[in-house]
Formats: sequence, C-alpha cells, structure tokens
Amino acid sequence: MIRFFLYALLAIVLGLLVTLALARDPGYLLLSWGNVTFETSLFALFVASILLLLALRVLYLLLAWFNPLRWLRSGRQWSAARAARRALNARNDSLEEQAEVIHRLESLAAESGTTSASVRRFWKRHTRGMTPGDDLVSACAHAYLQVGAPAEAVDLLETTVNARWSDVLVRRYSLLSLKQTDARAVQQLQQAERWLAQRPEDAVLLLATARLALRVTLWGKARDYLERCVRLNGDAEAYAELARLLQGLREEERDPRLLQAATRAVSAALPPFPQPQ
Repeated sequence: MIRFFLYALLAIVLGLLVTLALARDPGYLLLSWGNVTFETSLFALFVASILLLLALRVLYLLLAWFNPLRWLRSGRQWSAARAARRALNARNDSLEEQAEVIHRLESLAAESGTTSASVRRFWKRHTRGMTPGDDLVSACAHAYLQVGAPAEAVDLLETTVNARWSDVLVRRYSLLSLKQTDARAVQQLQQAERWLAQRPEDAVLLLATARLALRVTLWGKARDYLERCVRLNGDAEAYAELARLLQGLREEERDPRLLQAATRAVSAALPPFPQPQ
C-alpha cells in the first residue's frame, strides 16, 4: 500500500513538472508522410497520449469483463459450488434421517416382546435405498444384542464390512465375539483372518483379530497379531492387551517395555477376553 502511494505521488509530481514545462513553451511537432501532414503542440500530444492510454485501459477492462471464456469459467465454478452445496445438504439430510431411524430402533429394542425378526423387518424397511452409516449399523447390532440375537448382529457387521470397510465396525465385530458360542467365535476369527489377508498392515484389524484369537484361547496367534499391531502403530490399547497376555503366559521378559507401556495404559478398562492362567 505504501509503495502504491509513493508511485502515485511520483507520477503526479512528474506530470505536474511536464505540464508546467509545456505550459511555458508548448513546443511544435510536424509529421509529414507523402501528401499528408500532421502538426500539433507537444502539450496537446502529451494530453492526447494520456487520454489514449486511459481509453485503451478501459477497453481492455471491458474486453476482460465480457470475455466469453471468463463467463464460461465462472459458470463452471458456480455449477461446482452448487453441486457441492447440494451434496452437503443431502449428507446433512441423510444424517438427520439416520439419527431418527436410530432413535426409533432403540425404542423398538427396548419394548417388551421385540424379537430378532422384528428388528430385521425394521432394518429392511427403514434402510431401503439408504447407505447406513457406522452409527446406524452399530445401533442395529446393539438392538440384536438386546433381543438376544448376537449371531444376527455378527451377520450384519460382516455384511456391512464386506460391502464397505469400517474400522469402527471391525472393532465392534471383535467385541461381539464375547457374546458368541465357541464355534461361532472360531468362524469370526476365520473371517477376520480372511480380511487380514487382504489388509495385512491394518493395525485396527490386527488388534481385532488378536482379540478373536484370545476369545478361542489361541494364545500364540493372539500374541503374534498383537506384536505385529504394536510394531505398526504403537497403540496404547494394543500394548496393554499384549502386556496382559504376556503376564498370563509368564513371558514378561519377552520385552519389558511392554509392561511399562501397560502401566501407562488404562489396562483395567480392557474388554474381558479370556487369558491364560
């Protein structure tokens, strides 16, 4: 801003000096080309040049304003902005709709006499044409648990995760094994290992698979999965889970740092998966 002011002041001073000089002696200019001659004073030529430059500048601005390419580009930007607003509004509407479905699902599960078939019919009717979010799927899984149908909850989570990956639902999937029979828990472990074959570097999935191995008392598998998990991201929960397992296996010396990490983690809040005695 200061630089612009200085340039403007300099231009005014120079213009004033030129004007004063030309006012004392306007000079004389004669141009001849064949039979055509042009004569004028230097002062008039100076003023005409300034006016011509201003006219050219105005013409340039007008052409830039009415440039068809500029209007086309502006139209595209406006269309993109409108599409983004529509997508945001649709997302907000979907979230509100799913929040309403969650509320109604919770009310249904709390009613006496509600069965898994009732929850299944509600789910099919209210999610038709919708892509359920993690919160809605988790709410339906919880509803199945409330009516005593953990297998239905596991099936729902498997179907959803196979359709679209979700770390939240994978974690929920492993915790559901605590409500399952031994045979079904083994099937869950096998499913998690199939996912792991496709996503070997997924720390969330490694922790979930380790817990499923704990559920069916496969201590060696659980230890291997947990060690891979902590090497990937050093998650405090995975450290605590591994430390608890090593204590049960009497392998504290395997890596003393794991036990130190466990003391910093909230190990008492870990899910009650089986442990070696």
